[in-house]
Amino acid sequence: MNILHFLQQNAEWMCAIAVTAFAGVQCWLSYQQNLQNIRLKRLELANRLDEVTAKFLGEIEEAKVIRQWLFANSSNFAFLLNNKDLEKYKKMCGFILNYIENPAQTREGKLSAIKEFLNILSELDAVLGNANYGIVKNNAEFAPVKKEVQ
Repeated sequence: MNILHFLQQNAEWMCAIAVTAFAGVQCWLSYQQNLQNIRLKRLELANRLDEVTAKFLGEIEEAKVIRQWLFANSSNFAFLLNNKDLEKYKKMCGFILNYIENPAQTREGKLSAIKEFLNILSELDAVLGNANYGIVKNNAEFAPVKKEVQ
């Protein structure tokens, strides 16, 4: 009888504790689901990046398509990567812009450029795939592109 009396006296407190624990678990699950959604967005961005860049064989028109796609998705990169990882995106953009300005003319030059491009691409894919943080509040500004005077 003592246990039954104790349970009746403390039922409200026990329910409050159970509801609080349930709410805490729901908040944790929501947080984990949001992180998973962000990881999936990074994976989707990496997949689209691979699709666009797979066509690069050293031709200027292919580089222009990649440039256009990179710039069209700059906000995705800016908010899904932190400042340190965003450097890989900037490195890719710099390579493409430089290649458009000074394309390789020889077969060996194109092969070297493709090799360098693939190295930069693998670095960018790695930071997209290995990031373990949420959407980044990024206060950094993109530096304006300066065209060299010749």
